[in-house]
Amino acid sequence: MPKRYDKIIKEILKDVVDTLITEVIGLKIVKSTAIETKLQITDEREADFILQVELEDGTISLLHIEFQATNYSKMVYRELRYWVYLSEVHGIAPLQYVFYIGNEPLTMKDSLSSETTTHKYNLIDMRDVDCEKFLYSDKPEEVIISILCNYQKKGVKIFVRDILSRLKELVPEETLRGKYIRQVEVLSQLRDLQGEILKEAEEMALMYDMERDVRFKQGLLKGEQQGLLKGQQRGLLKGEQQGLLKGQRKGLLEGIELGLELKYGSAGLELMDMVRVIDSLDKIEEFKNLIRKAGSVDELKDFLGKGI
Repeated sequence: MPKRYDKIIKEILKDVVDTLITEVIGLKIVKSTAIETKLQITDEREADFILQVELEDGTISLLHIEFQATNYSKMVYRELRYWVYLSEVHGIAPLQYVFYIGNEPLTMKDSLSSETTTHKYNLIDMRDVDCEKFLYSDKPEEVIISILCNYQKKGVKIFVRDILSRLKELVPEETLRGKYIRQVEVLSQLRDLQGEILKEAEEMALMYDMERDVRFKQGLLKGEQQGLLKGQQRGLLKGEQQGLLKGQRKGLLEGIELGLELKYGSAGLELMDMVRVIDSLDKIEEFKNLIRKAGSVDELKDFLGKGI
């Protein structure tokens, strides 16, 4: 799965894996337990989800679930490697499911056969799954997943508006709703629907406005004030001007860190290492202002990647 989607896919789907198992795969589970996903297979690999599940009849099974956004021609070999490792370590032959969430026609093979070996895994194209399985859920995480499903019966405009309307109904708190809308926006790129999402969200007045976020503004102000105060204190010993500059920088960084966390969550915080190496206070200030206006983390990355 491309890295730009990997984290957000896992973040969203960790709360809906059980629903995918029951509604899409069709297994009726009593309970599930997550298992470590890092596998020592010669070169270390990390699976998306590995679960030990108890079925209704008391059977204990191992489920290995992957999400794939591109047609990987050697997917069946990767799945075979996982199968051998998991069977050896856990003593249970895993049931393997790959959910294809890409936009190109599905071309991956789900089986291989030779004179000595055969292997098959279950390959599910999310575009074949009816969006209504998730669209009318009471869990916002499941509503978000509907953007990856088949919406042809509804048409694009109605479908997008239905998703955003459901999120508005389920999540009245604006900051949290903004998080879910951003997640839908990222996933919508896999369906070439980002423009529709942004347009409908704006028309429905759902776009999250950082300028009106009291916690964000208070955080920026508090961070800058604390940094300036510490700078003044240090300035008495090391030269007032130098101390004030260091304090201002520290305050800006603290405010930026809070802003990134509020607006983009963990994906935003990952940018802090790049922000801290910026030498110019003017550039740091410019980046702080960009946080308010940026529509995505990628836009912020582009700014930071211009050799600042």
